[in-house]
Amino acid sequence: MDKSVILSFGNNIDTSNSVAHEDFDKYPNADLLVAEGVAVFNDQMDLLPLISDFLTNYRMHHSDQSVKTYANNLRYLVKYLTTYDDYHIGSRRDDCLLTVHATEIQQYFSYCKSDMNKDGTKKQPISGTTISNRDATFGRFFSDFLCNPPAGYKLIRQENPYENGGLTVGAKESLIKPALFTDIEGLIRVASHEREKCLIQFMYDSGVRRQEVEDIRQETISQLSRVARKSIIEDEDTLKIPSEYVAMEIKGNKGRGREAKYRNTVVSKETINRVQRYHSSIEYKKHKRKWGKNPIPAFLNAEGNPYTARAVSKLITKLSKRALKLGLIKGLLSPHKIRHGFSAMLLNSDDFGKNDVDRLLLLQQCLGHSSLDTTQKYTKIPVGVWEKFVDRNGIALKRCQLMKKLKDRTRAKKGAVK
Repeated sequence: MDKSVILSFGNNIDTSNSVAHEDFDKYPNADLLVAEGVAVFNDQMDLLPLISDFLTNYRMHHSDQSVKTYANNLRYLVKYLTTYDDYHIGSRRDDCLLTVHATEIQQYFSYCKSDMNKDGTKKQPISGTTISNRDATFGRFFSDFLCNPPAGYKLIRQENPYENGGLTVGAKESLIKPALFTDIEGLIRVASHEREKCLIQFMYDSGVRRQEVEDIRQETISQLSRVARKSIIEDEDTLKIPSEYVAMEIKGNKGRGREAKYRNTVVSKETINRVQRYHSSIEYKKHKRKWGKNPIPAFLNAEGNPYTARAVSKLITKLSKRALKLGLIKGLLSPHKIRHGFSAMLLNSDDFGKNDVDRLLLLQQCLGHSSLDTTQKYTKIPVGVWEKFVDRNGIALKRCQLMKKLKDRTRAKKGAVK
């Protein structure tokens, strides 16, 4: 864990090594020695009380990963102001956030875009997307906390540098580039073990995020295999899904009230059957024993441990480099591109709804987007992508047909399941 951002999980945060206790009376909102709190420190390990207090409140409704991203974005701004800005050099901790103006924040963004440090040495410019993300973080900090405090917090800054909206021009929106069927096939072909092949196909067919893989259980796959025998899936909104698919509940990121957010996605029976076959392998059964009566992850690595988010990324990077070297893919892939591939495939499969709107609404549910605007970005995928989803006669393949094709063409040889 980053030592500059400490998250409390039910225990008091130890700030004994910080000088924060000296000036608690100066920060009326600071109350960090509480369970479920957040403590953010600068490079000198001085507590940043304004940022810490903001994130302690923010964390109640957002994921820990989001908290860390916000913490670092704000730390970067404070470091710049206290190091380079003439008005704030020497400012203690995050006092500069009480007086910083919009023009000074814009100067920080200009510095981010530059390829030169203040001392004239070369540096790596920060992308427009990253700058927009930081701008959004700052806007929320000032508009929803410091200058407009939530219930129970005192107002400690009147003037809001974000009263007229964002301070930087948003990064140009780029078209989503999904992993294509041929890309996924290339990854699976170079995978040495069936456990890797299954994982890649499952991610492509379910749209799960890399951090969600670890929470998928073997028992869930077994239950889905039994459910797959039913002819129709019908949810509470009477959404009917063809019998070649099963509805699967995914445990998502932390949501409101620090509770896990659950959503439903749709997986083909072909993929579920492939994972079930992997669970019958000698390797999986051997690793399964060490879990005893504990819930068993559906995907285990060579040591019998679950695939963490980092392990998933590492695997896909490794397979991408291997496939790229062999000319099976044209560029490196990532877990998010595979998730984009799931989206493109669902929108193009005409057995998921009578029209584009039906499929878009289903995709929103499968991806767990709170806003349909976010999901609609997938409708801008270049038309040429669809050429990858037809058979030799030019007839569009349904998603279940693609998954069967993928399974059959990348199946390990008999007796070689690892």
